[in-house]
Amino acid sequence: MRDLGKFIPLAVVIFVAVSMVRNALRVARRIGQPPPTPGQPPEVDPEVAERTRRIQEMIRRKIAERRGSPVMVEADPAEPELEPPVMVEETPAEPVFSPTPTVAAVLERQQQLANQMRALEFARMSEQRRATQVTADLKTEADSERGQLTVSRGNLLEDLRDPASLRRAFVLREVLGPPLGLR
Repeated sequence: MRDLGKFIPLAVVIFVAVSMVRNALRVARRIGQPPPTPGQPPEVDPEVAERTRRIQEMIRRKIAERRGSPVMVEADPAEPELEPPVMVEETPAEPVFSPTPTVAAVLERQQQLANQMRALEFARMSEQRRATQVTADLKTEADSERGQLTVSRGNLLEDLRDPASLRRAFVLREVLGPPLGLR
């Protein structure tokens, strides 16, 4: 029984292959053609073959024209040879700049926008100067003794709002403060 388990994947693969071949034969019978054999060339439609031959002739002729060597191509007397349409490249004329009412309006609008940009840049520079002055005033105040006291008091109050810092403050007071007997 254990040995049969090794052959199950192989049996499945063989079953799938046989089913595919059987379905291919069934489809071939429905179409009414015998199944293709490996050595037999496929049947070609004569109309498609003729069209392919003409296209190949035209391509060979164009290649020969580009190389500059004449190639003798046998023309079919039954069909007149159709020339491919000639494509002419037209170079567009350079546009001449003439101010039209719309162009003048656009130029005027651009000038207005440029003026607004200059005004905004001036306002930004003045705000920047004012901000620099305010920060300099604050720095001078912070450097003074009164400013330092205000900053240290703010830091102390902020520390006392935190429970962990408050516990630390009580421990430091007990350790660094006056002895218990002198209180």
